[in-house]
Amino acid sequence: MEGSILQNLKKWFNKFERYKVTYKNGSYHLANLFQSPQTVVESFDKMPFCKHDRDKQCIKADSIFLKCHMHYFELEDGFWLMPSHIHFKKNVLMKNLYDKDLPLEYHFINIHIKTNTVKEKSTINGLILKNRAWSMFKAGQALTEYHFKNSEEKNITLYFTSKWLNNYLKTNSGNNSDSLANFFTSSNNYLIIDEDDTTYETIFDEIMLYASKNTKDKYIDEIKSSALVVINNFRNKLNTEIIAENHFSLTDKDRKNIQRAEDFLLKNIVESFPGIDEIAKEVGISSSKLKTDFKNFHNKSIYQYYSEQQMQLAREMLVTKKYTIKEIATKFGYENSSKFSARFKTIYNVLPSEIEAHKILDKTRELT
Repeated sequence: MEGSILQNLKKWFNKFERYKVTYKNGSYHLANLFQSPQTVVESFDKMPFCKHDRDKQCIKADSIFLKCHMHYFELEDGFWLMPSHIHFKKNVLMKNLYDKDLPLEYHFINIHIKTNTVKEKSTINGLILKNRAWSMFKAGQALTEYHFKNSEEKNITLYFTSKWLNNYLKTNSGNNSDSLANFFTSSNNYLIIDEDDTTYETIFDEIMLYASKNTKDKYIDEIKSSALVVINNFRNKLNTEIIAENHFSLTDKDRKNIQRAEDFLLKNIVESFPGIDEIAKEVGISSSKLKTDFKNFHNKSIYQYYSEQQMQLAREMLVTKKYTIKEIATKFGYENSSKFSARFKTIYNVLPSEIEAHKILDKTRELT
C-alpha cells in the first residue's frame, strides 16, 4: 500500500516537473516532455504566455526567457515536421523529460541554423553546436540543450518512428551501404555534424511561408515535399561524409575530445600547424588515439582538416578584399605565396590570384 502511494506521488510530481522553472549556475532551467511531437506541442501549449492556433498548427510564445514561433505537421503516420524560430532572452537550459508510462518511439533529425551569433556556442548533451549543424538522436537520448542570452536560431526538426524510417529506407533504397540505416543499428545514440550549405535558410523560409498560409492543410503537399528534401539531403550528406568504418563506435567522450581538438586548432588558425603531439597534450589523450579518432570522425587527417579550415578563412579574406595574397600567406605561416597558392588550388580548384583578379575588376568597375 505504501509503495503504491509513493508511486502515485512520484507520477504526480513528474507530471508537474515539465512546468517547473529553476535558476542555477547562471541560467534558467526549463523543461518539456520530449516523448513525442504530440507531447512537445502539449508542453508548449500549457506554458504561460503561449498562444496556440490549432487551425494553422502554430504555437507562439513570448516570455521573459524566450520568444518562439513554431509550427507542427503530421505529414504521414509516424512522420512529423516542426520548424521553429527562437530568440533566447536569457541563458536557458532546456531539459528534455521522458515519461516511463508513455510510449517512447520517436527519433529526430534537426538542422540548426544560428541567425544571431554570440561569442558562446549552444550545446546539446554537452556537445558544442556550430552556427549551422545537424543533430540526430535516437528516441529518448536528447537530454539537455543550452542556449546563451541573445542567441537566435532557426530549426527544421523531423520526428519519425522506426517503422516510418524502415519504410522510407525501403522506398528509397540504394545499392551501397547506407549510413542513416547504419546509425540506427549501431550502439551510438546521437550524432552531430557541421553543415556549410546555406540552402537550409531558404528551405526554412519557404516552409514557414507555406505554414503561415496553411489552413486545413491546404499547403501540406508543399510542406511535405520540403521535409523530404531535408531528410534526403541529410541522408546524402551522411553517405558522403560518414564513410569511416568505425565512425559510430566513437563514445561521447571521444567526440568531446575531438571538439576540443577542433577548438584548439581554430584558435590557432592563423599560426603554423601546432603539431599532433601539442594538440594531443592540450586535449589530454595520446597522439595515436587522437589521430585515429579524428580520422574516424572526419574521414580526414588532423592536418588536412586544419589546412581546409585555413583555406576557407583565406577565401573569405580574399572575397571581402581585406588582405593581399602575400599578407594571407604570411599570416597563415607559409614560407612564400607560391606554396600557399598551391595549397589553395588543391581545395578550391582555382588560384587565389584568380579571386584577387575579380577583386581588382570589381574595384575598377566602381571607379568607372
